[in-house]
Amino acid sequence: MCAKVRYKSFQQLTWTDVPVYSKLPPHPFWSSVEEQIDFTFADRLCEVLYSGRGQHAYAPSLKLKIHLVQSYYDLPDRLVEEKIIADLFIKRFLGLPVDFFGFDHSTIGLDRNRMGAEMFHACHLYILAQLYSKGLWGDLNEQWIIDSFPSNLAMTRHGASRLIKQAMIRLVQHMKRHAPYSVRLAAQSLQLDAIMIRLTSEATLAERMLAFSKLVAQAHALLHWYQSDKIVPMLKEWKSYPKSQQLQEILRRILSENSRPFDPNTKSTTGKTDHSALEEHADEHASEETSGGPLASSSSETELLYEKTPRKERPSDRIENAAFPEARTGVKNNSSNIFGFKTQNLCTEGGIILDTFVVPANEHDREAMAGMVAVIQDFFGITPKALIGDTLYGYAKQRLALASRGVQVVAPVAPSTNPANLFNISKFTYDPEKDVFVCPNGAETMKKYVSSKLEGAQYYFGKKNCNDCPLRSQCTDSANGRTVFRSDYADIYEGARAMNTSFEGQYSLQKRKLVERKNHELKNHCGLGRPDVKSRESLQIKAYMAAIAVNLKYAVRVTKNLKQGFLRRVKKEESA
Repeated sequence: MCAKVRYKSFQQLTWTDVPVYSKLPPHPFWSSVEEQIDFTFADRLCEVLYSGRGQHAYAPSLKLKIHLVQSYYDLPDRLVEEKIIADLFIKRFLGLPVDFFGFDHSTIGLDRNRMGAEMFHACHLYILAQLYSKGLWGDLNEQWIIDSFPSNLAMTRHGASRLIKQAMIRLVQHMKRHAPYSVRLAAQSLQLDAIMIRLTSEATLAERMLAFSKLVAQAHALLHWYQSDKIVPMLKEWKSYPKSQQLQEILRRILSENSRPFDPNTKSTTGKTDHSALEEHADEHASEETSGGPLASSSSETELLYEKTPRKERPSDRIENAAFPEARTGVKNNSSNIFGFKTQNLCTEGGIILDTFVVPANEHDREAMAGMVAVIQDFFGITPKALIGDTLYGYAKQRLALASRGVQVVAPVAPSTNPANLFNISKFTYDPEKDVFVCPNGAETMKKYVSSKLEGAQYYFGKKNCNDCPLRSQCTDSANGRTVFRSDYADIYEGARAMNTSFEGQYSLQKRKLVERKNHELKNHCGLGRPDVKSRESLQIKAYMAAIAVNLKYAVRVTKNLKQGFLRRVKKEESA
């Protein structure tokens, strides 16, 4: 059993430090945070990450403060190191001697990776609990607000060839750095020369197709090599093999999304192809590689060719960067897209951020809301009076999920529009007793078709009702007559519309704009709008620390009511 973890201690301040720190005026933010928040919980929380043996590590509470400084000023690791060395206010907040400059920027980054997103989330909840004990949130009639904002990454979106090469290189480099010698020795038989092919702008279409086919064939051969009977026993001694399996899966998915088998005897969907030239190049290439190693890909290439999957046929939820496979492209509005992620922000109407959650840019906003509310509700045992959101959070499934937890959703209901600019469903009246719709001309539907996939029923008026109708030109242009769709959740939506039109609903919806101020702080002040990190894990850590920084700024502003600047002279009344 390991001994109790002990951390490095700076002991008491020296005679050199006391005169310097005593002359410093109270800092409007850091001095107040030090008075109100107890960070020692991190020492107990992070004990599991350290051993009682060996050299003592810096206390996790100290490191958490450093990450808070980084988030507050939105600094990279190197500038945080400079900030700690040169800023006396920060040194006093951290409890460091004046002449201390021992923190290295790489240590800050390694500590962030060691803790991980879950540990930072736990720290956020602990600080949130301290704010709750001070009465800054958690009232009985309190309402919560949820919204999202884009976190655009400065990453390149690669084409199919570059994407496959990137995934192959990452897999091979991981093998070179971490695999046992026996595995690296066996890998020398692999044929991976297609990674190094660089075509000029003068290359013909046949040459480009042949190069792509060779690249895909070698990628499949690389994946097959990991599954061969001679290699599998060697992988048992590889401690980092799970990471290699993740890289293999990324490469396998990229291949399935961007390439497909190609028969040169049929016309390609990618455009006009010189099949005779392509076959000639393929035959020459196969004859050149006949003397290759035991795992050479020449046999694969002569038997099976590959082509790029047309862009329109590639899945929308596809990997676009092999280094950061969770990043996606999403639509913000008709004129702009999001590349990377979206950050969901759940806050109180008073201004305390309860949770932040990073999702891929193409994920619908509504998917995360129930889980985020459940986390806070289960941890603190607090149920809000209502959850306020925009139209994207007003779908019925999420309303039902939160209703089961005693939370009412107040959000606009998406309007039902007719794409042909004809009569929409609001012009039709539903009769629940007869289970029919009545059209503006008084006719009733004749039949309906229930669709489990669409979660509703389609009602048909038929030719008999529509052909001689005087309102036909305004209602439908279909030769088979008008149809009306009714969702299985129509009653829920009707109740939501009634709530939104009431005085209570209108008053609650007006509070939704309060979340925009918090989004602005997270995006622009804490750097989540255009983050300097690219992986989802790193961005999630940055989001949790940003939430802590924003909450502490709110707590200082509310409890201390401080003005900008420093209090350089103490009033006589206060000193007495």
